[in-house]
Amino acid sequence: MRRLLAILMLLLLATPLRAQPVDVSDVLSIEVLPGWRTAEGRHLAGLRVRLQPGWKTYWRSAGAAGIAPRMDWRGSRGARSVTPLWPRPTLFGPAEARSIGYTSDFVLPLEIVAATSGPVELSGVLDLGVCADICLPARVTVRAELPAAGRHDPAIANALANRPRRVDAPARCTLRQGTGGLVLAGEIDVAPQGQTEAVVFELPDPAVWITDADVTRRGARLQARAEVIASDRAGLSVDRSRLRITVIGERGAVEILGCTG
Repeated sequence: MRRLLAILMLLLLATPLRAQPVDVSDVLSIEVLPGWRTAEGRHLAGLRVRLQPGWKTYWRSAGAAGIAPRMDWRGSRGARSVTPLWPRPTLFGPAEARSIGYTSDFVLPLEIVAATSGPVELSGVLDLGVCADICLPARVTVRAELPAAGRHDPAIANALANRPRRVDAPARCTLRQGTGGLVLAGEIDVAPQGQTEAVVFELPDPAVWITDADVTRRGARLQARAEVIASDRAGLSVDRSRLRITVIGERGAVEILGCTG
């Protein structure tokens, strides 16, 4: 079942959403926070996401039961890149069908590398899932002019401070061939983040999908096992130095970049 879910996710990542987006303005609204420009030429803006009570939306890695968001910022002008900096999410649902996301209003910071010293014309198309008793596919278009200077926004700053904390924790990973791809097993020496914890493995390549991990804690050590599946199995390989590991619990979240053999 887990392998089937992973293959379905690969198909969804490779093709447009099959369901026709519907108007969800009565349950979801998104406002651009213009933010400010740093001395290094980075512009820190944000999206204020408001949800009606009882509705939720999803983190960048949504879990087997979630709908991962997709964002297209290619319509922006004066920007070399637009990178979402996701705040700490919440876990919901049982372990066998867990999803990861947000159940209340939040601010999603955007780190924009400005191409010029002038304003940035931010333009994006966001494909999101919003769920309550039912799940609805939403497509939201956002546009705003970000002034060259701008001003510091405490809401964006607070969201930046609420991201998973980067730690230099010992992490070891082994890989072996499985029936449908690679089996990834990790051991992470990190303090508990709550009674319920999830471990999310991510690689930069969107053509590679890593399933939800089975997680066991033994004192200060987390053990996590997942499957790595790609659309082209023949070319499947994992650069462990680029593997991002996020440990999420109800009390906090930490992020580790890379693991050793």
